[in-house]
Amino acid sequence: MDGFKSAKEAFEFVKTNHPELQAIWDGMKANPEERRKENRERIGVDWRKGSDISSAEFASKFGSRGVEFGNWVNAQERQNSVNEAYDAFMDLSGVTGISPNALSLNGELGFAFGARGSGKFNAHYEPGKVVINLTKTRGAGSLAHEWWHAIDNYFSRARGIKDSYLTDNPRQRRAPDGSPDNSIRIEMIEAFKGIISAIDHSKLRQRSLVLDRTRSEAYWSTTIEMAARC
Repeated sequence: MDGFKSAKEAFEFVKTNHPELQAIWDGMKANPEERRKENRERIGVDWRKGSDISSAEFASKFGSRGVEFGNWVNAQERQNSVNEAYDAFMDLSGVTGISPNALSLNGELGFAFGARGSGKFNAHYEPGKVVINLTKTRGAGSLAHEWWHAIDNYFSRARGIKDSYLTDNPRQRRAPDGSPDNSIRIEMIEAFKGIISAIDHSKLRQRSLVLDRTRSEAYWSTTIEMAARC
């Protein structure tokens, strides 16, 4: 609200219009639901031929360094989670043209199902542990998003920066002696720059800034999050 001639006038307005102002503020904080409460039934290639996949088979197929489960995930939920994540990863392999075994990023990526924290998020990626955690209800539907965070972090770690992401600085760095840092191929850096350029030439950043209006710290409008959502 603006247009007040003095602070006193503004404070008087707040006192006499508090319910209306509160309703406006609550409306600004109400972000649109981007996901359904449950994943829809998947329709696609039957990668598993109707069979269940064990955690060992999952790790072997995708070259993962390991699979972890939360204590509250029962046997049937574990099986469903692994099956859905398997299908999701095989779909991702088909879409990207990357072999399934390469999706674990040289075997560095681990997976957890309902094992590493809780909260409102369907899934999250931990750069310090290099692990994707998926919830039991909707995690598989967020796998590609979290895998992007993982590969973004993977290339940053190639530079020796553990808890960072290449989208934050998609430029070729210089070594202390002034020579080019070739830890990441220039073609890959240019590809990441192209993604950021496409975002900047869209209206995604403006829309994301609107969603961040009521947050104390930016989330939706961070380059890392916008890139993963794209």
